[in-house]
Amino acid sequence: MACSQKSQPGRQLQIVIWADLGPKQSAMLKNAEKLNDVKNILAEIFNLCNSSEQHKEKILLNLYTYAVQFAREEQFTVEQLSAHFSIVKLVHEACVESPFGNMEKTFTYFKDLLICHSVCRPPYSTELFSIKDVRKIACYMTNTYFRHFKLYKYVFTSQVRLDLVLSYIGEPDSTTNQETDFDPEKERKNMKSRNSDFVSGDENIEQKELEKIAEKEEAKKHLRKLITEFLQQKINELKLTVAEKLEESEKIVNNKLEDAGYRDYSKKISKRLSKTGKRPSTLCEH
Repeated sequence: MACSQKSQPGRQLQIVIWADLGPKQSAMLKNAEKLNDVKNILAEIFNLCNSSEQHKEKILLNLYTYAVQFAREEQFTVEQLSAHFSIVKLVHEACVESPFGNMEKTFTYFKDLLICHSVCRPPYSTELFSIKDVRKIACYMTNTYFRHFKLYKYVFTSQVRLDLVLSYIGEPDSTTNQETDFDPEKERKNMKSRNSDFVSGDENIEQKELEKIAEKEEAKKHLRKLITEFLQQKINELKLTVAEKLEESEKIVNNKLEDAGYRDYSKKISKRLSKTGKRPSTLCEH
């Protein structure tokens, strides 16, 4: 079942009941006796059998396992368990589809998915979760996934690197490399070979020409150094700006949760986890 509505660019809102876990698979997970049984079933379904060696697979398997365990603890039906699992999976895919900061867009997409499964508006949405269930899911995702949003992005996305190539107008192609070193002796020999018929008696003139060339090359080196230092300074400023934007986005999400009334329930969840000794994080266990 799919909705025709759009959330963030390039992503369609979907009714995701049975999208990733079928009725039999959801029932097996719901009726599993131990958490380790849940993990083994999920590893087999999603081919995550190398989680002991591959860190990414281990983190992903933990994310899936604790999502199912939350549904089991809240006594969700098999339909609700399947939909909740797919919502967590889609949110993770939205997070890691870009190496750049997209926390606010991902959280908006998460809220739209919840609405799509809590409002009776066929064929665009279905009332699968109650308002109470929506509040619980929102607090669970805030205390687990979005609290470690940057860590998931760091693990599952490629690092962005900036490569700069500088071209100088009027400079031959052979000298565009910034690491080129001028060799006066080599240039002197080349000039002698090219002007062998005219070199005799003109060594002073030739020496002056070499000195002029050397001065030009020295000026170019100095210019390259100034440009490189300026660009490095701007890159460092850009990194600081990106980090500040990410912190602002995280504060915005927390403020929106408080405005929506999730803060009190979040405190209850944290107290319950501290009493039971369970961690709210779904990241890789150490």
